[in-house]
Amino acid sequence: MVAKKENSTNSLNNKVLTKCPMSYTIEMIGGRWKTIILYQLRNDSLRFGQLKKMLPLITEKMLAQQLKQLEIDGLVVRDAKKAIPPHVEYYLSESGKTLLPILTSMADWGQNHNPLTKEC
Repeated sequence: MVAKKENSTNSLNNKVLTKCPMSYTIEMIGGRWKTIILYQLRNDSLRFGQLKKMLPLITEKMLAQQLKQLEIDGLVVRDAKKAIPPHVEYYLSESGKTLLPILTSMADWGQNHNPLTKEC
């Protein structure tokens, strides 16, 4: 295994960027699917299958990975109810709810600047 150089450009950039509020936010919600998943959860809790139907282009594996990461990051809560068959719902945590104004602004901006957009 090759050891990382402490003074490499990448290493130095990572040290600086982790302190930048904008970079931190992008790290938390960046990527193709995280913002859309969070936006879908804005009004109510949803089951995995419901989210999958709302996002037909996402694979089940990717949806599971993104939900897990959002849960680890404290933005989404996974609520597994003891029932047969298992009943799992996802909803925004209190921290996740604080992103709603940002997500709504992003959706509004896209609606106003891209003639091809539709509700996601």
